[in-house]
Amino acid sequence: MCGLCGLLEGSPHWSEVINSELPLRQQRYARIAAINQVLVSHRLRLEDFQGSGYVLASPTGHQEMIANIDELWTRAEALSGTTLDPLDSELLIRLEYAT
Repeated sequence: MCGLCGLLEGSPHWSEVINSELPLRQQRYARIAAINQVLVSHRLRLEDFQGSGYVLASPTGHQEMIANIDELWTRAEALSGTTLDPLDSELLIRLEYAT
């Protein structure tokens, strides 16, 4: 999908709506930071795109527009050539010790 279509897509994805005291933009940045802790070991990086989508980038400069978090893991696996499991027990232990 082109960038403009992604901006016009409509209502937020269910994973975007969190009941929190933080403003929506800060929630989004916190979510991206947490996801990047998972992606860093696969040499990928996720960035915000206009508050309505995401850009997934590889170390070679390849970038893909991502509409929502559901799409992220499939696209990240395709870009990295590896299987990503954000619920992997070793990964969760590593993330816990990092905080």
